[in-house]
Amino acid sequence: MLSGQPSSGTPDDTQSNTATSQPVNTIQDAEPTTRGLLRRRWLWFVLIYLAVILMIGFLAFSQGRRANLLQSQDQVVQFLQEQFELGLRDLDAKQYELARQRFEAIVRYDPSFPDAEEMLIEIYLAVNVPTVTPTPRPTMTPDPAPPEELFDQARTAIANSDWTTVINKLLTLRAKDPYYRSVEADGMMYIALRNRGMELIAMGWMEEGLYDLSLAERFGPLDREAGFRRTLAEQYLWANSFFGLNWAQAAELFNPLCQQGATLDSCPKYAEAAWKYGDQLWAADDPCGAKDQYGGSLSAWENSTLVPTATEAAVACETATAPPPPPPKPTDTPTLEGIPTEDLTPEATPTETPTPTPTS
Repeated sequence: MLSGQPSSGTPDDTQSNTATSQPVNTIQDAEPTTRGLLRRRWLWFVLIYLAVILMIGFLAFSQGRRANLLQSQDQVVQFLQEQFELGLRDLDAKQYELARQRFEAIVRYDPSFPDAEEMLIEIYLAVNVPTVTPTPRPTMTPDPAPPEELFDQARTAIANSDWTTVINKLLTLRAKDPYYRSVEADGMMYIALRNRGMELIAMGWMEEGLYDLSLAERFGPLDREAGFRRTLAEQYLWANSFFGLNWAQAAELFNPLCQQGATLDSCPKYAEAAWKYGDQLWAADDPCGAKDQYGGSLSAWENSTLVPTATEAAVACETATAPPPPPPKPTDTPTLEGIPTEDLTPEATPTETPTPTPTS
């Protein structure tokens, strides 16, 4: 190698260049790694945030559902307590039949309600009704059918609208195998409880129907029609609590129930309540109010024996509200005032004066 020529690169220069360029590559490789770590951190942050939101929502939903259940239970307890107190008032007023209906409804809904059975026995003794010793229900014979057959029997019963059989078969199926086609079984149980509850309400068995609808709600939310029927049943029980105690209130509450066809006895109860309220108004010298109540009663439930009383009230109301007769018009006495008087004296007819004739 000549001394004046530049060096083409010695090993030391090569190592120096390599050493100088390597930190640059390391920095360039570190940038993607840092970005990846940041992305992972943000991803974990979003996932944790979503998990916290879902957890908070689930807790809020659970607390809300628990609060609704507690509120429903409180409403049922409050309603039963009100019926119990009204039953005591009926008992003090010797309204034994009405008190018996209240206490029997309480015992059917909640047999463990305090003092309800004792009050019912007291009413039976007061009206000399023989008490019936409750006999234990016979235990159902276990159905030896396999789960598949029980499921098919329940499906056949639901096609025939035999809701009680559907419920019994599904209960037996659940006792044997709670996981056998559980989703379909729950759906059929909902349909059977919902439809049986509505039928019981339509027949006047309000407490039993409301109980079935409350059980159906455990399998799914009630539809609009079932919710409407449940509201009517609750209104019926509320109206019935005034029956025999406050005829005006009972008539007012049973009137819309009769118009909507809530139960089979809504119209007869409205007719009786309206008629009794009409009697009160008639006795209070309010024939028009009595006429309205009698008319509403007869329009809801025909009763030919009450028509004469309603007719009498209508006539009395028409008489009481008839406008007074107009005062008699004064008769005009003919006078000479304003009448031109004519001279009735006959005018004298002019007579010609005879002129003397000249004599010749």
